[in-house]
Amino acid sequence: MTFSRRSFMKTAAATGALTALGRPVLAQGIRWDMADEYGEQALSGKASKFFLEQLNEKIGDALTITYQGGGALGYNSVDHFDAVQDGAVQAAVTLVTQLGGIDPFLNLSSLPFIASTPEEAMMLWQAAREEYAKIFEENGMVLLWAMPNPPSGINAPEPITSPEALEGLRIRTYDVNGTNTMMNAGAAPLQVAWSDLIPQLSTGGIDAVLTSADGAMQLSLWDYVSDFTELNYAMGLFMCHVNKDEFDALPEDVQTAIMEILPACDEYNWSIMVDSIQTAYDTMEENGMTITLDDDVPAEIFEFLQEAGTSVREDWVAQTGERGQAVLARFEELKSQAG
Repeated sequence: MTFSRRSFMKTAAATGALTALGRPVLAQGIRWDMADEYGEQALSGKASKFFLEQLNEKIGDALTITYQGGGALGYNSVDHFDAVQDGAVQAAVTLVTQLGGIDPFLNLSSLPFIASTPEEAMMLWQAAREEYAKIFEENGMVLLWAMPNPPSGINAPEPITSPEALEGLRIRTYDVNGTNTMMNAGAAPLQVAWSDLIPQLSTGGIDAVLTSADGAMQLSLWDYVSDFTELNYAMGLFMCHVNKDEFDALPEDVQTAIMEILPACDEYNWSIMVDSIQTAYDTMEENGMTITLDDDVPAEIFEFLQEAGTSVREDWVAQTGERGQAVLARFEELKSQAG
């Protein structure tokens, strides 16, 4: 007997008993699960909790969604697209830049240095949201909201203040864009899931981590490395998506309530992302880490990494064609309007 990825998802749904598909709706309302590889103290978890609180205020127990953080349902983020599409779980919060194999457009938000501020990350989301939604719709899902990661930097045994500091560095990356950029920069990248990161550090499989300061704080990376270098490399997006059949089966007033709270979710999510940066820096410094801010990073490092990322950006445009070009043009238009 052979097992495909899809058949595994369906088997997990049947044996895990954590799905509402095929289950009679109870009198008190409909029940869903929401998968998240990260925990409730991570920004994706906080964004999920806000969404669920807002929804509860609007509809009470007409729909109860249980947040299943920390990979409680057995799925890594990369599994979520298939799991939600197939109905193994009704909803998920997913780092979409890990899904470029499904559609390269999903790699947009982690293109190196394309959006260098939270404001620009919001503009990029606004420019691309319609295309993102189309991808999910074509695959039997509904896109709800996005949660931006804080800007990525490098956690390492020393500050990254010269190209030589990257040479041969065994660094964890979180998607293909980061892997290719770091490889072009002379590092030795390894794409590692969040849940596998600490074991890799503990056993010496990696020496450094490409992630945000908030990510470093969540994992107490000061136990493994001494320095964080602020690079504002990328702000990859988590997205909340739900099974379309399940969504369409909801009462119309519940569907409407969900869609009405989405603007508030985006506003909240960007605000907590911005607030998280200094909070993480303070905590990291309290635990002995040295923070090298971008103003203290030599210009040659940014020029070097920009060059390392050039082919990554060019490849993305080539792979996405007119879709990618149109979104980038819209992004530039929004930046111009913002002055």
